[in-house]
Amino acid sequence: MKKNFNLYHLIGMILFTVLAVLYWYKSGQFSDNILKNNILMMTIWGLLVGYLTADMVSNAIKRKDNQE
Repeated sequence: MKKNFNLYHLIGMILFTVLAVLYWYKSGQFSDNILKNNILMMTIWGLLVGYLTADMVSNAIKRKDNQE
């Protein structure tokens, strides 16, 4: 678990979840799209995108440290 989940993942998941909820609050709650008007779906989307983005950043940092 520690190998696949670190501080970068946690920060990314929190950041993107907050951004997804803000997006839902500003424009998504009045949309006809099923993903945009459902707060639960937007929260899950924020968690997934945050994890994947943080994973890419974390792997890039590890590769940079290994090359040096």
